[in-house]
Amino acid sequence: MQDAIDELVQHYFMDLNYKMASVPFGLTNLTKIITVDDTKYVIRIYNPYTKHAAGLAFESQITTFLTNKKLPFQVPVFLRTREGEEYVQLSNGMLGAIVSFIEGDVPTLLDIQQAVEYGQVVGEISSTLLNYDTELLEYQGISFSEIYHLHPLANRLAVTSFMENPPFPIAEANLTFYQEMISLLDKNIHELKALPQQLVHHDLLIFNLLAQDNRIVGVLDFDFTSMDASFMEFAICLNHILQMSSGSLEMAEGFIQGYVRYRKSSLQEINQLQLLTQVYHIAVLHFYIGQHHAGIDIKENFTYILNQFHVRNDWLNRNGLSLKQLLEFYLLGDTEVY
Repeated sequence: MQDAIDELVQHYFMDLNYKMASVPFGLTNLTKIITVDDTKYVIRIYNPYTKHAAGLAFESQITTFLTNKKLPFQVPVFLRTREGEEYVQLSNGMLGAIVSFIEGDVPTLLDIQQAVEYGQVVGEISSTLLNYDTELLEYQGISFSEIYHLHPLANRLAVTSFMENPPFPIAEANLTFYQEMISLLDKNIHELKALPQQLVHHDLLIFNLLAQDNRIVGVLDFDFTSMDASFMEFAICLNHILQMSSGSLEMAEGFIQGYVRYRKSSLQEINQLQLLTQVYHIAVLHFYIGQHHAGIDIKENFTYILNQFHVRNDWLNRNGLSLKQLLEFYLLGDTEVY
């Protein structure tokens, strides 16, 4: 792969004298940090199963749009090659690109104020993407509700085969739970089509954010951005705050307080929170199944997500009423959005 990296760098810089370092992110694609003339960049060679030319052009359009909005945080910007292109098709057929580097560390989610700031970032990204004129897009990504199309190696037959004959031990209770959720989703997935739609990042986890001096300054990884139910972004990030806080309603409320500064929601959306949460987890599981069929070891990640899915669904069953009251108070009420 070193030859491919050298080939990619040649398209951007005359001098191949660069330093390279590993990164704590980039599980889907080959991702490294390179330093050229004392300036850092992020170099990426994309997984051929999950990124194609239309997807790369789409990602560049989205990050350019967000950059032009002068948000209080940065997003990676695609550099132009010496030929003026946004990405490169390498001689091995894979696609590669170099994007801007954002200095910072992964923020923490340890107290209410950090939950509020996290909510603000999610709300502002969502509010900004709401205003993107999607009619200008030739490609709009793949909605997470398209659970059998998120990975080319994870169609319905491949997923069914995997779950009926898992390549590693899966607890029987989790297998039964998954089948129950799939059956439920088959009956109710049409309800998501009636929700407001917009561009959704889908991966605004704390691990894809960067902070300096306890303030979030960067938002990364737009690989899974697509048109989807607007409230999906909220559902994914609420799940994340609950996961990181062991189910704290206080931390969830802090997140909601931050989010509502930029976004409101409808009762129709709030009523579909649990279904959206189920779709999210199933989508991630199916993506991992695709990675398995591509030869990647998914045992740890798949097991973690399936366990989290079970825990979160049980938590929502127990705490749904209290959570709904919070959501209706903030997202439907007269709480000021500024």
